[in-house]
Amino acid sequence: MASTGGGGEDAEEERVLSYGDVVLRRGDLSILRGPRFVNDRIIAFYFAHLSLASAHHDDGLLLLPPSIPYLLANLPDPASVAAVAAPLRLASRRLVLLPVNDNPDVSLPEGGCHWTLLVLDNASPSAPRFVHHDSLRGAPNLPAATRLADALRPLLADASTGSRRRVPLVEGPTPRQPNGYDCGVYVMAIARAICGWWSDPSGGEGDWFEAVRREVDAGSVTAMRAELLQLIARLIQDKANARSQEGDKEH
Repeated sequence: MASTGGGGEDAEEERVLSYGDVVLRRGDLSILRGPRFVNDRIIAFYFAHLSLASAHHDDGLLLLPPSIPYLLANLPDPASVAAVAAPLRLASRRLVLLPVNDNPDVSLPEGGCHWTLLVLDNASPSAPRFVHHDSLRGAPNLPAATRLADALRPLLADASTGSRRRVPLVEGPTPRQPNGYDCGVYVMAIARAICGWWSDPSGGEGDWFEAVRREVDAGSVTAMRAELLQLIARLIQDKANARSQEGDKEH
């Protein structure tokens, strides 16, 4: 982000909401007002929100913040991957949603220029498989998604035999973004469609592809930026109301 002077930078870094392990800053709200490329904090926030909304169903669905898949894809050896991934219980989950970023430099925070979504699918009739959703034509993020899938495959042993399973990576149907900055919003919109499919008692059969085709397009993605700003404003107000009520009880 270009410098706007010391005062402007301080204002952009002001904390506006703590949500789980995510701290949103005023600059994140400016990003959502767009048109700008969304960062990992915004995706982590929305994935935490989706996780909380889906938690009452079961733990078969896991949404990971962007930092975890990026770490797993860039660890130096399988033993390190296994140690970091052990608490996630990936092999026992039915769906795992993993944001993928194409940043080639682990020393560069918030690097990269494209977001996509990799889904570890143990739920559909075609499982086990990895499904990659890339909103740009030609799937330019496939190498980054392949690197992540390659890192995770050794963890996905067959529960009955203990042998390593063949887990293919396929491209899932993905609406195309009409610009160069909305890829991260497409990731969030696709994740929302998958979670809705997963939570619908009548819709959790087959796979989620039709839900993505039906619910995700350029219009819904544009609307999602405004919806996220409204969600954040509501959560900020809820926290302010809770603090006010606590203060009233102390008097």
